Order: sequence, then structure tokens, then C-alpha cells
Amino acid sequence: MKTNSSSRRKFLRSATALAIGTAAFGFDPPDTSSQQKTKEEIFKQLDELVDKYLPVFGACSQTSFYALNETFDLKADKIVKALASFPGIAFRGETCGAVSGCLLGIALVYEEDNPEKKPSQRLSRKPSIDFCSKFESEFGTTRCRDVIGHKTGKGYSISKPEDYELLSRDGVYKYCPGVIKKALHDAAEIILEKS
Repeated sequence: MKTNSSSRRKFLRSATALAIGTAAFGFDPPDTSSQQKTKEEIFKQLDELVDKYLPVFGACSQTSFYALNETFDLKADKIVKALASFPGIAFRGETCGAVSGCLLGIALVYEEDNPEKKPSQRLSRKPSIDFCSKFESEFGTTRCRDVIGHKTGKGYSISKPEDYELLSRDGVYKYCPGVIKKALHDAAEIILEKS
């Protein structure tokens, strides 16, 4: 499946800017160096957090970021609320919320508190691109509606919030935990490379 690379670049810039902007609002920098868990223990914790909090949030963006925030002590609890409108980017079937939440976590770990850096100097640029490449190789795309199509074999036209009711009736959401967990494992590996 083809993705719009211009839209992806715009989203990556927006996600990075959002993460950099959080530093200006008084968020403490994450402390990922204190992690003494094995990769397998981290994956298990992430999976358990998805199983526990996806039903609470009902959103892949909030669930994925919350799991990274808790697991890596990113100290960014306030961001979870802000991600409520990120599933499919405003519920339009665009960028998968698991991608949004994971990219935000990656940027918080990699970026310094210097919003004046040029885009080419941003430390989260390569890890973000690597994450999206891994996600695309697994699901064929980073676009929510196309990930759903990849998992279900059906095409859904998701362009407005009401379309998500059809996904619920068709049982599509049973695929979301697996997508989120895979995205989180990839994001965790990238975060661990920084630690």
C-alpha cells in the first residue's frame, strides 16, 4: 500500500515539535537510564499495560503513550489527555494512534530541551524514521484505515468519527491490541538503544 510521504513527513515534524514543545511547558526530562529490566520484562510490562488500559482509554494513541510513559518513567502524564483525539488523527483513519503515541515517546527520550534546533539536527529524526519503517514493514503502512485493512482483509472508509461505530460492530477492535503491542515493542527497542 502506498503512503503519502509528504503527509508522513509533516506528521513526523508535528510529533517532534509537540515533544519538543512539552519541554517548554515544564515537563521534566525522562529518566530512562535507571531501567534495570531486561528487554523481555519491558515487553511483558508494555503488553500488560495495553491489556489493562486500552479498555480504559479506548484509544490506541493514549494507550501506547501511557504504556511508554509508565514503563520508561517519561514524566509526561499530562500528554496522555492530549492524545485523546489522535486515533487516526481526529478519527479520520489517517495515522494510526499507536504510531502517534510511540513517536511522541521516542521524541521525548531522544530530544534535548532546545526547540531552536534545525530539523536536520533533531535527535529523534532517525529513530522516528526507523520506527515508522519497522511499523510499515509489519503492517504495510502507518495509516489507520490501511492497517485495519491489512489485519482484516477488508477495506473500510474511515473519514469521520461515526465510521468507528461500524468498526466496533464488525469486531475490528480485537486486532488493535496486537498492533499496539508490536508498535510498543519496536518503540521500546529504539528507546533502549538511547539508554
